[in-house]
Amino acid sequence: MHNTQFTPNLLIILLLLVANALAGQVIYGTNNYIEYHTGTLPIVISVPHGGLLAPAGIPNRTCNNPTTGTDTNTIELAKQIDSSFLRMTGCRPHIIYCNLKRTKIDCNRNLADGTCGNAEAETAWIEFHQFIETAQQTAQAAYDNKAIYFDLHGHGHIMQRLELGYVLTGTQLALSDNVLNTPEYIGQSSIQNLVSQNVNGYTHAQLLRGDFALGTLLAQSGYPSVPSQQTPNPGPLNPYFNGGYNTANYTCYTPGNTINGFQLECNFMNVRDTPSHRKAFADTLVSVLLTFLDHHHELPEAYCGISGQESASETKAPFVYPTFLDASAPIQISGADLSGNVFRIFSITGQLVVSGKVKPDNTIVANGVFSRGMYVLVVDDAQRRHAWKLFKGS
Repeated sequence: MHNTQFTPNLLIILLLLVANALAGQVIYGTNNYIEYHTGTLPIVISVPHGGLLAPAGIPNRTCNNPTTGTDTNTIELAKQIDSSFLRMTGCRPHIIYCNLKRTKIDCNRNLADGTCGNAEAETAWIEFHQFIETAQQTAQAAYDNKAIYFDLHGHGHIMQRLELGYVLTGTQLALSDNVLNTPEYIGQSSIQNLVSQNVNGYTHAQLLRGDFALGTLLAQSGYPSVPSQQTPNPGPLNPYFNGGYNTANYTCYTPGNTINGFQLECNFMNVRDTPSHRKAFADTLVSVLLTFLDHHHELPEAYCGISGQESASETKAPFVYPTFLDASAPIQISGADLSGNVFRIFSITGQLVVSGKVKPDNTIVANGVFSRGMYVLVVDDAQRRHAWKLFKGS
């Protein structure tokens, strides 16, 4: 095993270079129940409740009085958000989908409640959450801890408005700005790191419902939102989703996680109901998120450094299989003869883990020591550099 380390500048170059070649690559979990669509933007999206697969081998969940309703069209909405990002920036976000119905699994609950002890469901649950961790690690490393995460849902509440959950309850959002700006309430927020990171010095309350809060920008664009400057809190008798398991565990609400994030609960009418409405909302959301990131972090619109990904995807670049690292399973390269060329596998932190030559049968044997997480396989031939993301599970 090699111990070569990249300097910080070379690491960023590596991450962005690899991102160029990898945007849009799909890593599938066991039985294709989970999908991780790799991206290059500092944006990570998870979609836990939109799946429609109901395999007979996984019994319906009955433990602990489960909620089993599907968030209709959230997978379709996330795919449109992905398309809108690609069309508007040339770049893709990281997106993790659960394709199983919520009757079988709930990836926005803890393992016990989300799977009711079924081994097949547990595997899918673990893969979903490992992919979130990997995507966040990738985005945060590439963008100096300035990435943002949101868990995408659909609500059935009567009031047709977006609900942005920062783990603060509706009752807490009804408190004054002065109270919300105290350390007690900042410490309970899923955007607490943004309070200290944002370049304009906005307070916690301003980030929740000020001029450049996400909800405010969305409401100004025609999508009523709470919290926002227009609607600072849900109101005492109105239902409101303030963020669930994923928002709590995969944002800075949890000590040790540095990413800012929220739960996005989308109303049905004019947002999720039709393809045209999904496209219109996705375009607006993308524009708002880019404005938000640029304003609070001063990231230029072309910060992912990528263009023409749709054209690039049409070139049918070579691919590898399997994308899960397993020392006993050679990695097969298809679509190009790269035999004899040097390969290198890097950790996402830039460490060279193993190198060698592609075998005559166009396979790679990765005889290295790999811990759980994302890796990058790089093969250079005479014309270009090829790069793929690999994943090591537990």
